[in-house]
Amino acid sequence: MSPIVRRGVMTVVALVVLGYGVAAAYLRLNETNLVYEPRELGGGAVRPLPDSLHLVSERLSLVSGDGTSLSGIVIPAADTAAQWLLYLHGNAGNVTSSLLPPFYARVHALGLSIAAIDYRGYGDSEARRPSETGVNADARALYDWLRTVKRVPSSRIIIYGHSLGAGPATDLALRSEASGLIIEGAFTSIPDRGAEIYPWLPVHWLATQRFANLDKIGHVAMPKLVMHARDDSIIPYAHGQRLFAAARAPKQWVELSGGHMRAFLDDSAHFWSHVGEFTRRLRADLPVGESPLPPAR
Repeated sequence: MSPIVRRGVMTVVALVVLGYGVAAAYLRLNETNLVYEPRELGGGAVRPLPDSLHLVSERLSLVSGDGTSLSGIVIPAADTAAQWLLYLHGNAGNVTSSLLPPFYARVHALGLSIAAIDYRGYGDSEARRPSETGVNADARALYDWLRTVKRVPSSRIIIYGHSLGAGPATDLALRSEASGLIIEGAFTSIPDRGAEIYPWLPVHWLATQRFANLDKIGHVAMPKLVMHARDDSIIPYAHGQRLFAAARAPKQWVELSGGHMRAFLDDSAHFWSHVGEFTRRLRADLPVGESPLPPAR
């Protein structure tokens, strides 16, 4: 190989290595912005619920374990002895943005009270940078508020996590007593999903935000309802399958349609029949029916 060709090859290799390093550095430096998107889906300031939904709501203010001020929303049921849905939303928007108001209306129609929190950096909560540790602490603060301020027994709390919210929901279910856990559109872990999006980068090595749901769910003892839309384009269906396979009994699996956000609307009858039956069995202290493993996609 001539010196000129050798220099050319070395230059190309150096540029490739440099470009790879720049891409890896960009991913690491922007990880927080990629994982947490509080301004998307109409995020920002929390707005009143539409009058057309006929929901009576209250603003919620509490303080997380590290002193972070948090804001949320409470929608009480008429029955003071009703179950409470502790709701943890996804990575975009806030407690009243996007499709959440009609979702709350359907939950309320089941006779449940609702408590939903905005993580730090979201909605009207304190403008601190979100992190896995912080978000988990914020979920715990909502749970503690229900137990100590509202004096709700753990047997009347159902933890619900959608998308990113499945991370703090699973962590909370692992470390707290509750009636049951529902996760929808959940991922196995942030690094797993990141590696699918950036297969040429060492995401598992770079990631600091992990939400290792797959590692945790097998240790969650309470009844679990795992729901995932087969046509979910944000979190692949296989993530839900793997989570359900790793979960210990008692557990139920529900395959949905309607993508990542609209299953409760587009697959309404299927969605709410299973959620309603699951919550009714929890309230009556009845066994949760077992589901077979979902077929591989």
